[in-house]
Amino acid sequence: MKKIFLILLFCSFYGFSQDIKLKKGIVTVDNVNWLKYDGCGGWDQVCTVYNLSGEEIIYMKLLDKPEAVDEKYWKVNFLGINKFVDLDFSEGFGLLNSKLLKKFYDAKVINEDGTLNEERVQRMIEKYGTPFTDKANKPSTTIIINNNDQTPKKSGVNINIGG
Repeated sequence: MKKIFLILLFCSFYGFSQDIKLKKGIVTVDNVNWLKYDGCGGWDQVCTVYNLSGEEIIYMKLLDKPEAVDEKYWKVNFLGINKFVDLDFSEGFGLLNSKLLKKFYDAKVINEDGTLNEERVQRMIEKYGTPFTDKANKPSTTIIINNNDQTPKKSGVNINIGG
């Protein structure tokens, strides 16, 4: 009985998951065209997402994390509403793939007409925040140590050899 229940539970989760694919500049969800994209493949460090009418709605750039070596994050700009969010590259949001776009789909940040849903975008920003951008924009502190209080003991040229 437990095996049958687990099989049904697995099938129900699998049946409700969306199949998101990127192919030839088109993003499809369950074989229905959803969005267009440009510059998002392979090793590209920038990606632009368009609605099906061709209007830019999302611009993403892969950036280095501040004060980190070989760690990256996606800075996602929601165009036209002046909002952005940071998504950690190492948490499954690697090079642009269906997982990253699935986050937008699941968060419902894009309306059926291809426009951005500001309320849902704001909710996504509240969830993920902008920790890397905030840290990158934080002013750095520079400490200057001045050891020029060593005045010559005699006038003229002062040469010390050996101590």
